Amino acid sequence: MACLWAIAASRGGARGGKCRASAVDALERSAQPNPEVSQDVRNVAVQKTLEGRTGVLAVYARGLCCPSCAIGVRLKVSALEFVDTEKPNKGVEIDPVNQLVTVALKPGKTVDSKAIRQAIQDAGYAPIHIYTLVAKRLVTQSIE
Repeated sequence: MACLWAIAASRGGARGGKCRASAVDALERSAQPNPEVSQDVRNVAVQKTLEGRTGVLAVYARGLCCPSCAIGVRLKVSALEFVDTEKPNKGVEIDPVNQLVTVALKPGKTVDSKAIRQAIQDAGYAPIHIYTLVAKRLVTQSIE
């Protein structure tokens, strides 16, 4: 699944043709991409996201750049057996500003890093790292 902003840009945007449908124009405005942030910025965002929460992890998904990206990622990741879909947003929060996917975990379930990597790849993005907090310290695991 590609970013809707990228699709619109590759087609010359919604403004290029004679028909200027307001819904397409609105989509184009709402789907502006976020630039890739540095690892230091992402680490601060992950720390804030995970702090004070239990049973969650975050994944850096390269290419996740706009709110429209959330749909496919949420569908694929929430289908994993260890995701707590009883939580808001089916247990999957998307942060396109920092290219993060935060996942709520079912109590007692083990995270399958290969499955989460595959789910994000199937949604069209490149999973790079899994982040967790252990004793208030950020732990980063590569899943490329």
